[in-house]
Amino acid sequence: AGAKRLGARVADTVTKALKEDWKGKSKGLNCVPFVRENYSTLAQCQTMLDNMKDWSSAPVAAPAGGMMLSDGRKVRICNDEADIATAVCEEFTAAAKTAIAAKGSFSVAIPGGSIVAALAKLPKGAFDVSKVHVFFCNERIGEGKCYKGAIKNLVEPLGIPAAQVYKVPEGSPEDVAANYEKLLKSMPPEVVSANYDGMPSVDLVLLGTGEDGHIGSLHPNKKEIKMSGDGKAVIPINEGGKTSIAVSLDFICAAKRVVLSAAKASRAPMVLRALRSGAGYFDCPASMVCAKDTTWLVDKDSIGMYKAKKVSDPPVAHLSSFWDIPGMKAGVVTGDLCWALLRYAKAKGFAIPAVNCTSTSTVNAVLEAGKDLNRPVIIQFSEGGSAFFAGKSLVNKEKQASVLGAVAGAYYVRAVAPAYGIPVIVHSDHCAKKLLPWFDGMLEFDEAHYAQRGEPLFSSHMLDLSEEPHDENIGICAKYLQRMAKVDLILEMEIGLTGGVEDGVDNSG
Repeated sequence: AGAKRLGARVADTVTKALKEDWKGKSKGLNCVPFVRENYSTLAQCQTMLDNMKDWSSAPVAAPAGGMMLSDGRKVRICNDEADIATAVCEEFTAAAKTAIAAKGSFSVAIPGGSIVAALAKLPKGAFDVSKVHVFFCNERIGEGKCYKGAIKNLVEPLGIPAAQVYKVPEGSPEDVAANYEKLLKSMPPEVVSANYDGMPSVDLVLLGTGEDGHIGSLHPNKKEIKMSGDGKAVIPINEGGKTSIAVSLDFICAAKRVVLSAAKASRAPMVLRALRSGAGYFDCPASMVCAKDTTWLVDKDSIGMYKAKKVSDPPVAHLSSFWDIPGMKAGVVTGDLCWALLRYAKAKGFAIPAVNCTSTSTVNAVLEAGKDLNRPVIIQFSEGGSAFFAGKSLVNKEKQASVLGAVAGAYYVRAVAPAYGIPVIVHSDHCAKKLLPWFDGMLEFDEAHYAQRGEPLFSSHMLDLSEEPHDENIGICAKYLQRMAKVDLILEMEIGLTGGVEDGVDNSG
């Protein structure tokens, strides 16, 4: 919201400049005061503080009894498989009502299997079925299983017009894919619109998920899932003479709403991987689905491993690049993914630079260096640097300004880091015993962020209690570690003395 307001102000300023012809006037009398009042460091910091409430709020509310992930995906936790089937119908009905009210039609792409079987429970009369248009996410050419399932469970029970059910034709997979994509693109915009790059955008895509993370006919590490970004809406598949077509990941992510379902404990490992990866990866296609409005429907068994965080660290020493770490992504990394990155650096014998930042400019400089070298970086905030980030004029008696500055810095890094295309660890530096109110304040924001998004705000924190007796140092660190482990935070501890003075901790004697 703050970025939108800043953009609007810049646009207004440009418009004003054009209308008033500032070129013919004194820069000192017109431009400089305006820039000082609106775009100076002081003015921008004040705007940042004013907008803190916008940064910390989710753009879309998490579903009741569920959660919102850091990338905006929603997770709705159901009791069991039957409850998921009911939820599928509820999501379908809500999407249909919204689309029909907004534009007079509703387009949906469906698979086969348990998803289409669940649609048999759709209530009659809940929405105008004459406005519904049905497409297919995948289909085995010549068999029509998905089409038959749709007729049995959806079309005939509700009375959807047969002319608005778009069966996958027969022919070579290449021709069928090309013709089905042409069909999608030829639909009236009120039925199937197009996104900014011309990709067809339906109102709803329903997807089941396999234990291996496949969705529709997009299977792990197959060429079809690796075609993501090619701009194709429908992909031909020919494996051992078995021909089929599937909508692409690009098509799925262009939809206005996507709903995925995953039931039973056998899918728990897949759900754990899929939900913990904001960027996704080819060996779990379900993890790559991130449309504007994406909802996962899980049950208590399939979400169990995610909730318990029973994660075994994957082997990393044999990997040729940190990008090969499962789930590695651009932007802030936390939890197991962050730990895997640190283990990889240790195994390969290289350091990840950690730079104390005191402003958005220093943050940007570190990110730019990482981008230029294609290397991960650690952006960290000291207690004093955090206070400076927020503004030295703020009262900091209880370390409230330091908390504010560190949190604002962490949110800023989260906002811009993905654009630089590298993994980033957000860390807080040396915290002595006298600075624990600062540490506690940051943890409160981590816990709130975790409750809302499923991961902490920071990646890690450091306690430096080296001034204290050894047993007290270990005892306090152990207490905090128990608290931090619940929200996937990494704790760095300062054990022993190396001499010198660092961020207020004096071991020079």
